[in-house]
Amino acid sequence: MPAAGAASAHYGCAARRMLTLHFLVAGRVATVALFEDLDRYSSCAASVDLRTCTSAESSSFACSGLREAAVGDSLGLLQHHRPTAALPPSTVSRSPPHREMLESQKVHVNRTVGSAGNKVTSGSNTECTYMHNDPYSTGQLVPCCIGLHQCLGDWEHTDRWYYLCLTDCAPFPTSPTTPQNSDLEICHSVLPFAERSIWNTGLNQYSCMSDKGTRGDGAGMCTDEGGIPDYSSIYVDMRSVRDSVGCFEWVTDDCQFQMKRVRQIDFDVAWEGCDNLWMAPFWTFSHPWVAPQGRSGEIDFVEACPVPTVTSNLGCYNAGLRDSCQDSFPWGTGNSSEGHKHIRMTLDKHGNLAVSLCKPHLFLCQQVASYENYLGIVYPTTEGRNNLYKFVSDIWNDAGNDGGWGGCKAVRNPDTICRYAVTNIEVSSVDDIPVFDDPTSKCFVLNAHARRLSVPHLGRFRAR
Repeated sequence: MPAAGAASAHYGCAARRMLTLHFLVAGRVATVALFEDLDRYSSCAASVDLRTCTSAESSSFACSGLREAAVGDSLGLLQHHRPTAALPPSTVSRSPPHREMLESQKVHVNRTVGSAGNKVTSGSNTECTYMHNDPYSTGQLVPCCIGLHQCLGDWEHTDRWYYLCLTDCAPFPTSPTTPQNSDLEICHSVLPFAERSIWNTGLNQYSCMSDKGTRGDGAGMCTDEGGIPDYSSIYVDMRSVRDSVGCFEWVTDDCQFQMKRVRQIDFDVAWEGCDNLWMAPFWTFSHPWVAPQGRSGEIDFVEACPVPTVTSNLGCYNAGLRDSCQDSFPWGTGNSSEGHKHIRMTLDKHGNLAVSLCKPHLFLCQQVASYENYLGIVYPTTEGRNNLYKFVSDIWNDAGNDGGWGGCKAVRNPDTICRYAVTNIEVSSVDDIPVFDDPTSKCFVLNAHARRLSVPHLGRFRAR
């Protein structure tokens, strides 16, 4: 039996992929075969085979390095599943969604995950598939939502061809050729968003208005030099879209979290050619967004506001807290990040929040913004609330929809060549329990050191 691998097979309930995992159990190698539906929404069977690791085999791939992943004297069957609980609506009260767009699509913004987690239910009780999802994932065709096209490709470069709903099939290659190159050092090459990506196209436009609705074209995910995808990452390139005027937004609706569970958030960011553009590569907020901004809980980690400077904004200008809340000074310009930056947000045990700008690799950090007693003041975490947050990445490049457009000195820039990347997003918890504790979820990659975690056992996680 191979030490590790993947293959496609048919075992009575649609096409499946067989994954084999190996563990050292009481001196023997336990091989778990997972038969997974190719739509990644259910499993049909699993089997366990035990064999002895002889001294001759001890140096083989199947036997080496497994002692660190020991899981005890007994091994249960692993199951692949998705959460079935409905997520809260993704609308935000800061500014109503663009009414014409929502009415034309007749889409309820309340999304659920589970066996139908990639679908939208319309007012006419018909269904459609969201952007970056497989319209055949249920086993039957669920047509792409209005404005999306059914595009065939080897999206993860694993020789597994399947359809995705995209605004345009052209921006990214639909054959297993070399991924697009990036000129940003933290993003070696670019692939289309895969099913395991944390990012989806947003539904709301907040401070931006456009008759084109909210757009998600021109974006993908980064790989490292070895071609390994970073499923937490997002790469946006306005040079790849036919029309750069519009309201572009990507969100992590499927990966929401409670800020009270967070100790630290880290990520890398880089950009080029984003002058004269209101871009916000990475920020977070909680629904409902309750004014004023300085007490809404919104954290703009990296934002061109006011254009053309780049800052970290906590909304202190209208929080009414004087020196206990400090927005950052401009620490960058939209023209170039001049290499990549590492950003770190921390929350201490007293609820004090700080945002720091760090030197890459050395992690020597300088605090640039702070908010004393953040958790005890902002709406999402006070008066008994523990509301969910989500991450957002956007470019507002059409027309203003609220005071934010003028406040950030935004302009429409039809000639922008902006591209940016956010990579290696990590969320550290206040204890030893990961913020995203389901190891089968695509959100698990957001946990700090998730790529170095061993196989979970009984809900606890051991770093290698």
